[in-house]
Amino acid sequence: ERAVSEAQRNALPPCRTMTAGVLSSLCRSNAAILSQKLALIDSLIARHGPVVARDKFTLVCPIAGASIGQHFRHSMDHVELAALVAVEAAHPSNGRIIGEVSSTTGEVDQQLRTPEIHYDLRVRGGTLERDVDESRKRIVSVAKVFDDLSTAVATGSEEGVGDLPVWTNFFLSADERGETALKSTIARELGFAAHHAIHHMAMVKIIATHSVGLSEDDLPENFGKAPSTVKYGSTLE
Repeated sequence: ERAVSEAQRNALPPCRTMTAGVLSSLCRSNAAILSQKLALIDSLIARHGPVVARDKFTLVCPIAGASIGQHFRHSMDHVELAALVAVEAAHPSNGRIIGEVSSTTGEVDQQLRTPEIHYDLRVRGGTLERDVDESRKRIVSVAKVFDDLSTAVATGSEEGVGDLPVWTNFFLSADERGETALKSTIARELGFAAHHAIHHMAMVKIIATHSVGLSEDDLPENFGKAPSTVKYGSTLE
């Protein structure tokens, strides 16, 4: 891998400190996706009734090779982890304190322990992908986390949370025995969670319109579309 020259490094734009506005946007983006998930569940129930909707939620689409429940569970795993780490960073506990004043020296200990996210250590096949009611409860619960975080950001009590570091861990290859750790920030992972969820929503749209009897009119506007796609589409109108 070619090293970056000093001239190239100096040409790179400086890193920006995370503003409250950016963190609020990240919270709104994730909350909007969660709202769309709830709207789809409501559409399933409205179209088929609560009993049949439970079956449709777990029906495996032959095109996508998965069910709505599986895609919801998988994307919620990522969103929930990012949200909970953000809250933990804002309200540290269990010894994980950033910027704590030392009781012995009176000086600030900058970091005791950086939080970790293990995206690939998840439970498959459980009730969160098989039970539409439990899936709804989970979505509502995580939406409440983003709502509380947005309120805290708006009052100025969580300034700087987005810049706090976090270790993210992935299995990058099926041949590797262990995870690979990558250093990131709270804001970066909230952005990743939203971006990741949108692509799964695109798959859910295929399942909804091809296998479970919903039409595009049953879905929220721009369901499963990335913001960049929506923006591009607006230029063609």
